[in-house]
Amino acid sequence: MFEEPFRWMEAISTRHSYVREKLSKGQPVLGVPFDEGALLMSFTPQPGKVFEIYDRIAIGGLGHPADVERLRMTLLEMAHVEGFNRSAQDVTLSRLLQFGIAPALKQNFEEVQRAPYLIQLILAEISPDNRIQFFRLNYDGYWEMFKKGTVAAGNDAVREWIQKEIEKTPFETYSLEQALETACRIWEQGKKEGRSKEEKETESESPSRPESLKEAFETWTLEAAVLSRTATRKALFRHLTAEEIDRARAALVK
Repeated sequence: MFEEPFRWMEAISTRHSYVREKLSKGQPVLGVPFDEGALLMSFTPQPGKVFEIYDRIAIGGLGHPADVERLRMTLLEMAHVEGFNRSAQDVTLSRLLQFGIAPALKQNFEEVQRAPYLIQLILAEISPDNRIQFFRLNYDGYWEMFKKGTVAAGNDAVREWIQKEIEKTPFETYSLEQALETACRIWEQGKKEGRSKEEKETESESPSRPESLKEAFETWTLEAAVLSRTATRKALFRHLTAEEIDRARAALVK
């Protein structure tokens, strides 16, 4: 195969199509700032989309649960090795991505004899100078940085629509409660805006998935967590409590 570049390119194109088709069935994961930190949220049929990686770093994962867990453990190990060999202040997302996980993902994706990772990740960080930063990491190792928040979504139309809404919404001025409610509404509207006629016909032939917030709250779980710049304890990461989730549900579903 390596003696025939066209066959290798064709195999890479096929892998892109395969992964995108698998990811298109996943639910969007949003990462946005609020006045005291960063919020990660998504609706999920089972917990396992939002995790802590290090003191100031959290991730939200879209894709196959086993692949998300493998990359979570890889990032966790890399962060602790970096912190041990250097210092906790040296553990930054830009270093973990640029010198660690991104090259490994790219190599894995281009080795066509190996199964590709079915993932797309968003990562949030409170930098050592207290700035909020967001990153999106793709299955092929490509990553981007965002200041106003970002989204992981397998559907390109959904991702683009939600990204535009995030960028024009002043999340950084919102309280946690306002940010969560607004993110939920964007999640709901983004799914509606991004659905093409072909997707609607396909979904009508397959088991239904929640499209409205009312259906999502009734069928699935709202998983959300924050990194807080104002936390009085050492751990800046925490999952939202049941009470906070219930308040959001009461405000959104009437």
